[in-house]
Amino acid sequence: MRTLKLITALGLAGVLTCAAPFSAMAQVEKPESMDDETWLRLQDDVLEYDEIGNLVEYYNPAYRQVVQQIEINVNIYEDAARDLRESVKENMSEAGYAKDVDPVMYAVYMGTAQGYRQAAKSFEKVAGSIKSSTRHQLGMMRKMTTSGVQQMMNGYHQALASKELVDTLVELSQAAYDSTVTQSSIGMATSVDVETALKSLQSAQGQQKALEDSMRTVRQNLCLMTGWSYNADIAVGDIPEPDVSGIDGMNPANDLTRAIGNNYTLIELRGTSGKGTANYNQKMRTTDEIEGKIKTQLETLYQEILEKRTAYEAAHVAFQGAQITMNGNDLKYQMGMLGRLEYLQLKMAYLQQKAALKTAQLNLTQAMENYRWAVEGLADVD
Repeated sequence: MRTLKLITALGLAGVLTCAAPFSAMAQVEKPESMDDETWLRLQDDVLEYDEIGNLVEYYNPAYRQVVQQIEINVNIYEDAARDLRESVKENMSEAGYAKDVDPVMYAVYMGTAQGYRQAAKSFEKVAGSIKSSTRHQLGMMRKMTTSGVQQMMNGYHQALASKELVDTLVELSQAAYDSTVTQSSIGMATSVDVETALKSLQSAQGQQKALEDSMRTVRQNLCLMTGWSYNADIAVGDIPEPDVSGIDGMNPANDLTRAIGNNYTLIELRGTSGKGTANYNQKMRTTDEIEGKIKTQLETLYQEILEKRTAYEAAHVAFQGAQITMNGNDLKYQMGMLGRLEYLQLKMAYLQQKAALKTAQLNLTQAMENYRWAVEGLADVD
């Protein structure tokens, strides 16, 4: 009997109270908005700097868990609303059959359809409210995580820049120790000299191990934060040289409006109630204070960029001179005009300039990223 369809609404309570438990992150499917080439690059075993944002969004475990939990909560209401909309159609159809033959059932079907329609609208509003309230939180989480991973990768390359220098220091210390032992055997060095050389070698080896341990830890965290297992065998790509020409397009005065509009602390503050004169005035004072902090921070970050650019340019000049000198030393060493110890000492000076250039490059890149993220809403106003 058609009247039996009236009891279908009773199943709604089960829909709302029996939500499925959260499960482990499933295999991510290619987003419709992403081209095949970009997606394939994300699947390879190379962590590239320009991929960090996408890797965080689609593979970071913590971010994906939050996204999936929100989707679960939204789906509960959207599924219920969709079922109710379908029930509205069915009851309206039944009402059409009963209209001329059973006025009582016609009224029942119409009333039921109206109740379902109102319930569906309520659930759709709840789903919309969840999406709206979490959109900014997700955006902030994604940006902060991306910024953090960028800084980790920058730190990894800072360490990597000094690795060749530290490895050469160990090689130099080993050569000096071996030479001292040889000299001691022919009476040209004392046991104190040997002990001193050994301590220098052990100190260099300690620096080398500490650096390698630190790099291993950072690498493991990079893997975890971008969706790989902590011990994944991946290559960590280089960080591109900073686009110095982009600095000319930065202007704290012009960028302030965007930085204020995007700032997540202000977004949260705007969403709070300001009822009552006292509360409203306090809210306005707090808003003005935060906007002032953002303005100051943008100016400070911009000045840091200018300082890092000057250091980067100076490091370029210094390295060019060191490279010319090293080319000559390489030739002399090949011709036997330099001994190994002297050559390694000269190489150390060259590697110091090389590491200084890389460090200056990475510092400028990070300074530019700090400014960009402040404009994107992450200005620190605490």
